[in-house]
Amino acid sequence: MNGKSSNISKWVFVALAAITVVIAVLFYLVVGTIKPNFEHGEPTPRADLFLNWGYILIILGIVVALISVVVTAMIKGVNFKKILVAIGAIIVIGVVAYIMSRGSFGVEYPTGEHVYSGRTHGLVEWGLNFFYITLGVSIITILYSVIRSGK
Repeated sequence: MNGKSSNISKWVFVALAAITVVIAVLFYLVVGTIKPNFEHGEPTPRADLFLNWGYILIILGIVVALISVVVTAMIKGVNFKKILVAIGAIIVIGVVAYIMSRGSFGVEYPTGEHVYSGRTHGLVEWGLNFFYITLGVSIITILYSVIRSGK
């Protein structure tokens, strides 16, 4: 990113970091004094505050990633062949991760009073497998590019 878009992304990052610091201070000073009421099934407000902010950051990260791809494509031009190869690779990794975790979808697991379905367990297993495969492929790709460039 060059020029204005670089400055905009820098200030967006600073604003999000400042909000995160404020939430962290609230977590330890203000909200930390509130006692949860577990008997009535009310969660801790501290956890809710951080989880909700985490969800917001994840959604913002996805939106910024998609917008940056579109802006870069408009500025530099689009190579549809490379985009299709990348989408195909993501789909293949997703299918392989699902096949590896398929046995986990039928496993129910109890925690305290609740019994969680095998679907939750399977989706977590699928996400971890997807991450591990993507990590391995990225490491192999980095090594290949370093060896191929000869530097």
